[in-house]
Amino acid sequence: MQKFKFYILIITFLLSFTTISFSHDGATGIVKDRMEKFKASKSIMRQINKSFDNKDFSTIKKGASKLKKWGLEMENYFPEGSDIKPSEANEKIWLEPESFKIAINKFTEASIELLKVADDQNLENTIAAFRKVAGTCKGCHKQFRN
Repeated sequence: MQKFKFYILIITFLLSFTTISFSHDGATGIVKDRMEKFKASKSIMRQINKSFDNKDFSTIKKGASKLKKWGLEMENYFPEGSDIKPSEANEKIWLEPESFKIAINKFTEASIELLKVADDQNLENTIAAFRKVAGTCKGCHKQFRN
């Protein structure tokens, strides 16, 4: 019984460090929320990419719908003053807010297009639409991420 309690204690101790390491290096509040949203969208992109192998258009559409939702709310996760570390947000977001809004809109529109194209279940067109979404991510990060 003592051994069992000892193992539980060790496991709990190790899990507490695991939880800390996944909390985005001390991020809190809106910065942490934003970082978690981006982590989730990256995971969704991976799921969609894997779905091409077995032509799982249902998963692709669900993912595209989540990406669209994220695009529609993304701007709210960048209030003035939320460029504090460990945030990777570049100050250009707040210096050039219209450019940032345009980048977000491109992502949202590309996500909507992916959702529509996936309805047709044409793999080639769906992959092209997915690449467009990925391109908007890359472009935005290049311009607005440190």
